[in-house]
Amino acid sequence: MREIILLALIVAAGFTASGVIASFYMLVSGQREYSPKAETEAGRLAAVGLTIFTGPSILAFNALRPAAEEAPPGSYRVLVLMLVALWSYVLGLLVVGLAITIPSPF
Repeated sequence: MREIILLALIVAAGFTASGVIASFYMLVSGQREYSPKAETEAGRLAAVGLTIFTGPSILAFNALRPAAEEAPPGSYRVLVLMLVALWSYVLGLLVVGLAITIPSPF
């Protein structure tokens, strides 16, 4: 039971970090949706790096958003949410690892 709670907390930490980074990018860029536009090679590399960290929240948002045309099958959403959980787990391990290694100011 303890391991399940730890897994859920790590996934939640990764998903939360992803959402915060994506929201901050949209706030700074002034866009209503996540769509980095880059013309240079450095800009493209930065967009890929940003997408690595914002991927879970963007995928979940697009999978759960009601589609204007036809709705995707339920198995599509389940598959995407499983991918989001896995991706959030990896990001959560990074976030928790950083939180453990950074010395506490208190």
